[in-house]
Amino acid sequence: MGDAILLAVAPVVLSAAWRWKHARTWLWFLALWWLATAFTELVTHDTVRHAVYALCRPLTVALSFCGALWALQHRTAVARAYIVTLVAGSMVAASLYPSANMRVDPWKYGYGPVVSLGVILLSAVLLSRGRRLAATLLLAAVALVSLVLGFRSEFIITALAASVGLLTAGRGPGRAWRRYLLTGGALCALTAVVYIGYGHLASDGELGPQQQMRWERQSRVEGGLLIGARPEIIASATVIAGWSPVGRGVSPRVDMETRTAFLQHLHGLGIKLHEGFDYYYFNRGLYLHSVLFQLWAEAGILVLPGLLFPMLVVLWALLAAIRAGSGPGTLAFCFLFSHLAWDTLFSPWPRLHAVYLGTAAAAAVLYLARQRGSVPVPTPLVSTPGKKELS
Repeated sequence: MGDAILLAVAPVVLSAAWRWKHARTWLWFLALWWLATAFTELVTHDTVRHAVYALCRPLTVALSFCGALWALQHRTAVARAYIVTLVAGSMVAASLYPSANMRVDPWKYGYGPVVSLGVILLSAVLLSRGRRLAATLLLAAVALVSLVLGFRSEFIITALAASVGLLTAGRGPGRAWRRYLLTGGALCALTAVVYIGYGHLASDGELGPQQQMRWERQSRVEGGLLIGARPEIIASATVIAGWSPVGRGVSPRVDMETRTAFLQHLHGLGIKLHEGFDYYYFNRGLYLHSVLFQLWAEAGILVLPGLLFPMLVVLWALLAAIRAGSGPGTLAFCFLFSHLAWDTLFSPWPRLHAVYLGTAAAAAVLYLARQRGSVPVPTPLVSTPGKKELS
């Protein structure tokens, strides 16, 4: 429904996006993504259904980006209405069109990322109004819910954003290098605490038998817990290295030689292989469990600029927020960058909602423009000189 509305007003939202340099750059990258995908689909003689599916990906991202830029350039009430509607619509969509794994874990595969995003944005508003304690309690609550329910990546992302955002909040202008140093120290401390604390709780069975079993299995893998949790990332290099930069289409056929090399790479990492592995990774062509490697394998290397550029812009906005001492901005952009980076590397496409990617990039573009003093109207996640920060 959102895409249909945006298509109806495409000239308006496109003109609103075209005025910004970073927006134009990304739109060209998205056009390159679309053309590379179209060329791959023609060369590989992919089915019409697969071609439509592949071509809709960059189109949906572009529509969400232009629509968010258009909405966020209006007055604060309009921008906040857009963001609230985005979160509510995502919740409704998760309920009406559940993913295949929704029955197994509704929090991880449906409501968790959306609720966490809503809590982050609400906490940013509370921080901008000086309610630090309320924001801290809210962030701690949603992080603990993810930890107890076994959604480890969401817990880490939320805890990371909360730590960085709360450390930056209320410090005001000053030397940027001190805030960067403080942020770096907080990240190192958080990594140590999470790794040691989670390992202790999981190994003792405090987080349930499933988490205990996963910790024991993954901690035995060569390369540590991260590779143990996502060994496909390392093994994917075997698949990508032997393929041309053009791509092989959606759900491509994988020859026995590539399958063998892929599974042998997993075996070399200490992963115990069984018959289910072959079915899990190759029953529908190819499943790499990574947006980055999956799109690279399916549509070719030319899709990467359009996929990675928005994360670079969001990271730039995060650094600008830390430099400015903006707690709400740091909290929001740290969460968005961490979520997008994690999902791009370690999750399949459904977790990386196109509307998240487009909206995060739009907010970052406008925030950076505000820092340069070229945005004439208030926008979310942007500070207005002499006034309270808007989130």
